[in-house]
Amino acid sequence: MSQQDVARVAAYNEERQREYEGSELIRLLTDETTSDETKKAVLTYLQPWSNAFQRMISARVTYESDPKLRALALEHQEEEIGHDKILARSRAEDRELVWDPVIEAGASWFVDQFAVLPGVQRAVLAHLALEAGSLVFSQAGTKAFPEDEYFELHDEADVEHLEMGYEVLRQRDDWTVDALVTVLDRAWQVIGVVSNRIAECAKRDTVAA
Repeated sequence: MSQQDVARVAAYNEERQREYEGSELIRLLTDETTSDETKKAVLTYLQPWSNAFQRMISARVTYESDPKLRALALEHQEEEIGHDKILARSRAEDRELVWDPVIEAGASWFVDQFAVLPGVQRAVLAHLALEAGSLVFSQAGTKAFPEDEYFELHDEADVEHLEMGYEVLRQRDDWTVDALVTVLDRAWQVIGVVSNRIAECAKRDTVAA
């Protein structure tokens, strides 16, 4: 595909990233008036999403048949393995593992999409949506939790993982701008719903804190 097509996808995705930067969850982490208890509660509800992320990237590997895209999926999986356990260590004082229907439903949508989408769209879902959202979240997390191992790791790795997605688009021509924008729009909607739910639950649980 042309550089212009890649640029169109990038422009759309960057617009959605900027929108996400203004979401309730990101504002909760970056607002200096947010209590420590509420910020910690964010991590409580992030844990099931982080756990589910391992299922998402595993599903991508399982269902990917294109040799080059499968190699990329495996590389991504190898670099992400264990990140849920790093988050758990960051929550050492909080052993609670919550279950929430909205978070689980959002995670299941991604797992399902990795099973049914064409290869390039899978890569876009992983690198341009999930990793872009993770990058925004991690940048906010480093402000809320300075020197936290989990956020420091993601702040560095997510930039590289995001670029992997754009490199796929530059190398292949089996995609269209309209199809990728549709996938990205849906993915960002799900990310937004899950993020809003995490913020809602964190505030609800610490309203009296």
